[in-house]
Amino acid sequence: MQQLDTEIAAKYDLELRSVVPYRDCYIINTSKGKKVLRKNTLSPERIMFVHAVKEHLYKNNFKNIDRYLYTVEGYPYFIYEGDVYTVSDFIEGSECDFEKEEDVIQAARLLALLHKASRGFTAPEGSKPRDELGKLPYYFNKRLGEIKKYKKTAKRRLSKFDYMFLDCADYYYDMGQKALEALQASNYDKMVENARKEGMICHRDFTHHNLIRSNGQMYVTGFNYCCFELKVYDIVNLIRRRMRKCKWNFEDAVLIINEYSKIESLNADDMEILEIMLQFPQKFWRVINRYYNSRRSWSEKNYVNRLREVLEESEHHEKFMENFRIMYR
Repeated sequence: MQQLDTEIAAKYDLELRSVVPYRDCYIINTSKGKKVLRKNTLSPERIMFVHAVKEHLYKNNFKNIDRYLYTVEGYPYFIYEGDVYTVSDFIEGSECDFEKEEDVIQAARLLALLHKASRGFTAPEGSKPRDELGKLPYYFNKRLGEIKKYKKTAKRRLSKFDYMFLDCADYYYDMGQKALEALQASNYDKMVENARKEGMICHRDFTHHNLIRSNGQMYVTGFNYCCFELKVYDIVNLIRRRMRKCKWNFEDAVLIINEYSKIESLNADDMEILEIMLQFPQKFWRVINRYYNSRRSWSEKNYVNRLREVLEESEHHEKFMENFRIMYR
């Protein structure tokens, strides 16, 4: 680590006073304040894209972000022994709490400001952009196909989880199929075309651990997954995260939509896609996909409990969707 310390000091013209492990990174105390050192899984080209997004936001007055520091050579990263590192300012504070209404309001406003400031972004030459525009029908189709595939697997094994899954699989498959059909009948393709012209950027990981409360403000970090995408993707994920805390209380979703809309408008097409995405059984798919298609990081009991949580939410979710259609159609 000492040789890396020397490299950091030279690359950023900093005097290092201490280096402390912190989650998946390091906090370095320097002559210019606390910084975050992170070893990246991203390529230099991808980091150039993320860096360009952050700088575009900053220039458009969205400053509550963790910008990368430039090296003395003028790059937002450096390479040491084959690994790619970035350094950014450390934002001292606490994580957003989606159980607190005040935090939810602040997060919704911050997201709207982010989307608003992202308009007009173009990826610089030499960077590696990520573009998710137009891919939603593919993801819906793929996940519905996986539900069908997992049914065959479950029938061969018949564990407790398998029995639970088989008992509800058709219900969630039908729900997802209806969402796909609605998507195909919507103005989704036109929205994608418009978003591409606008240069709209989506954060794609707008969750509590990437939202930091500090000195009365909220900051957003964790831009690794940022990409060209419809803004409703981020809004849906924010609503879902709040819904996990309040049993799909419709008024809480209205609060998020209203606070967001005070800054960044949502038209009828946005609301239709938002409804379709909220209808798709994303959490159900995520639990069964992790059970059947990845190395088991949880015990069987944990998977059963996660699936039971999904089932217990179903009635609340149905009522939520009914209210959504009444209010926004």
